[in-house]
Amino acid sequence: MYNFKVCIPSKGRSCLITTTDIFKSATIFVPESEIYQYSIYSNPIVGVPNNVRGITETRNWILKNTKENVFFIDDDLQYGGYIERNETKYKVKRVKEESIYMDEIKTLFEVCYQMQAKICGFFTVGNNLTNYNWKPYLFNGICLGSCMGIINDGTYYFNEEYDVKEDYELTLRNIKELGVTVRSNILFMQHEHTKMNGGCRDSNRVEKEKQAIKKLIEAYPGMIKKAMHRGTGFAIQLNI
Repeated sequence: MYNFKVCIPSKGRSCLITTTDIFKSATIFVPESEIYQYSIYSNPIVGVPNNVRGITETRNWILKNTKENVFFIDDDLQYGGYIERNETKYKVKRVKEESIYMDEIKTLFEVCYQMQAKICGFFTVGNNLTNYNWKPYLFNGICLGSCMGIINDGTYYFNEEYDVKEDYELTLRNIKELGVTVRSNILFMQHEHTKMNGGCRDSNRVEKEKQAIKKLIEAYPGMIKKAMHRGTGFAIQLNI
């Protein structure tokens, strides 16, 4: 029941991805035309048809062509770990052992089944005091596509009308329909979205995010508190 596959979607970054430094057994999904370039990695490589365009379509293709539950991790993982803290100070403890993350992902899927949730994920910020590791799970938190698990039973796919913020849409839909997500506050993953080519460095990214946020506000009235432009994109604060 709890079988899962860690999936790393990637494109045009054959010599740049960093997630494999930790996730050595994860499967990398790349365009069929780039399989040779990615053969430098020892990870399993799966070719995605070249006519599947964009991250949203790619995520759906992976879901539809994978038998197990899927845990997505972006290809630009910097580091991960947990927060050791008291009331006023914190210290980041980095974790490099793949097995520790895999055990926690397995637990996330187990909790999903127990809570009848379909979406799970990790905390995505490892540099502040909002990671409460004594409160191990949050059941109404946003789960971002950079480290998101999905119960792969055909119930939930990404909305392909969203080129970006597709993870927000899926999470909000899951909360609206089922009332629960499962996010781990025990471990976090810190990704680098701005320095690598592609992704958040897309020249049209800001405008795409503006349009996506407008659609989210229309589709989920009252669930988005505010959206603020920061750096290369928008930070969305939810009202859930």
